Amino acid sequence: MTMMPTDHASAQRWALNWIAAWNARDIEAVLRLFADDCRFRSPKAATITGHGTVRGKPALRAYWQAALATIPSLQFSFEAAHWDPDAGTLLIRYVASLGGQRLLAAEIFDFDDQACVACGTALYGAPVD
Repeated sequence: MTMMPTDHASAQRWALNWIAAWNARDIEAVLRLFADDCRFRSPKAATITGHGTVRGKPALRAYWQAALATIPSLQFSFEAAHWDPDAGTLLIRYVASLGGQRLLAAEIFDFDDQACVACGTALYGAPVD
């Protein structure tokens, strides 16, 4: 995986590496991007864990393992990456194909001063026609 983005090109690389890790179902590769005390917000987390926010890598690992166990197939298709260097925030837009359903999706990543994701937010939208 790559370090925190610093410009448009590195944001694209970071996003493509993140997508490749998910497409390989490699939770550990994705977790390496996150700070130990990270927070992750997701509507799916609320249904799986009972809480919309998951705190810390061990809880995030457990959530993602439980989520992947319910999804027979997963494929993310990259659309765009938008980096805000002043805020230290990366937004990735993609199409998530999850068990035959295709959804518009985006994730927002806020980086800490150690170049790790301090907070991630998953947003899932309408089905793709």
